[in-house]
Amino acid sequence: GVLTFRYLEDLRAAALPTAQVLVARRDIRPGEVIDAGAVEVRPVPHNVVPEGALRQPTEAVGRTAVVPIAAGEVLLPAKVTTGGTLAARLPDGRWAMVLPAGWLASPLPELAAGDRLDLLAYQPGQPPEEAGLLVSDVEVLQVSGEGSPDRLTLAVTLEEAVQILYARSNGFVLLGLLRPHGG
Repeated sequence: GVLTFRYLEDLRAAALPTAQVLVARRDIRPGEVIDAGAVEVRPVPHNVVPEGALRQPTEAVGRTAVVPIAAGEVLLPAKVTTGGTLAARLPDGRWAMVLPAGWLASPLPELAAGDRLDLLAYQPGQPPEEAGLLVSDVEVLQVSGEGSPDRLTLAVTLEEAVQILYARSNGFVLLGLLRPHGG
C-alpha cells in the first residue's frame, strides 16, 4: 500500500509542473526579523507562483517583514526589506510617534514590537466613567528601556498623533491597554 501511494504521488508530482519558491514556515509579524527557521523552500504549482517570488532562504533571512506573512505564504520582495530602518518598517499611511512612558497613568504590561494598544484618556480628579477611548488598535513598533519601558514607538495615522498630542497638552492622562493577539 505504501509503495502504491508513493508511486501515485510521484506520478501526480510529475504531471503538475512546479517551481521551488520560498514560503513562510510559520506566521511572521510585521517588524520581525526573519530567521532560517521561519522560511523554507517548497515546490509550488508553477501557474500560481507570483512574479518575482523569492527562491532561496538567503534572499529573506536577516530581512525584516514589512507586512504580516501567513504560514505557507510565498515570500515576495515587497513583503520584506533589507533596510532595518524604522521608516522602512512603517505600515502604509502611518507615522512613527514616540510616546514617553511618563505620559501614561500606570506602568505598561510586557510589550513587544507588533503588539497593539488602545489608549484611553482621562483628566485627573474626574470620575473614572468620564475616561474615553482616544485611539484604538495602534501598533507598537519598538519598546525602549530596560525592564520597564521608558518610551514606546507607535505606528499612528496623522489624526491619531494629533489626538494624542491634543489630549496630553490639555492635561489628560493616558492609559495604555494591551489588545489580545488577534483582537
